[in-house]
Amino acid sequence: MRYYTTKPLNGGITFKCIFCEHAVGTLDFDHTKGNRRTQAAAAINQHAKELHFSQLRMGAAVKSGSRGAL
Repeated sequence: MRYYTTKPLNGGITFKCIFCEHAVGTLDFDHTKGNRRTQAAAAINQHAKELHFSQLRMGAAVKSGSRGAL
């Protein structure tokens, strides 16, 4: 499951957290360290994991059809 939405912006792509207003852009990352889109997706997923852990667990339970047992 993706924990972000994407939107083209000023020659790059903005990744926005689905739980809050936090966002990162591909242009915020160094292309010499790999694909900027991959770096941005990893950063926003890490943000979601660290700050929205309880919401991630709830989403996983709903997606898997569980009744809350994890």
